Amino acid sequence: MLRIKQRRPYYILPSQRYDLTTKPPSRSMQRDFTFFIKFNVEDEIKNQTTPSSLMMRPGMHYGLTYNQETNNISWEYWVVKDNDLNFQFITTKIEPYDLQNEWIVMVQHDSRAKKFTMNIMNEKFDSWELESEYDGRLNDYTETPYNFGCGNYFQQVDDSHYFWADYTLHNVGLIENCKYSIDNILKFMTDNANSTFQSVNPLDDIIFYFNFKETNRYKTWDLSGHCNFLMLNMDVGK
Repeated sequence: MLRIKQRRPYYILPSQRYDLTTKPPSRSMQRDFTFFIKFNVEDEIKNQTTPSSLMMRPGMHYGLTYNQETNNISWEYWVVKDNDLNFQFITTKIEPYDLQNEWIVMVQHDSRAKKFTMNIMNEKFDSWELESEYDGRLNDYTETPYNFGCGNYFQQVDDSHYFWADYTLHNVGLIENCKYSIDNILKFMTDNANSTFQSVNPLDDIIFYFNFKETNRYKTWDLSGHCNFLMLNMDVGK
């Protein structure tokens, strides 16, 4: 597990320095993909009415958020149609449960059907499935980082765009297909509970996966074998 505190976000680069990665994730969320995460929210973030980012790619925000004011979990994205940008999302209240419970969320994108599907499951195995179709094309997020714990960290934007979060990250992964079920993902996380450096029974087209068995103060090792390291952003929020 990894505690991601407010103003102490982590990130994955779209292409690793020194050409270490064998499969850069820069375009991975433009086509078919499966993103999955297990987390629980920790401290309340004071005076924040905007969503909090579990994982988000910056620019026109694209990713998974929670909202401590409304008790919602949401997948947010932007599409381009007739040269106009349109904001879209999938969202659900998790009542009667709390964000402090453990949650597993799986988001899949079917690029041909132009559809996002979000599955949410809590520790009691209650589950929700929601869908969102779109018209046009998905906004281009190529070459943007994957931010965990904030939406954006550029000084050119105001505080409302930071989307600070405070949560414990248990597992997270990304796959370049949408063929797996949530049961497949749960089995993969169980099989790799004690794995280090290389995943056991790897899923096809996996881009990154972390279970936090191999970490140091600054970096978490990727079990997919592609070296898409999860790194603490040392320059943000000071």
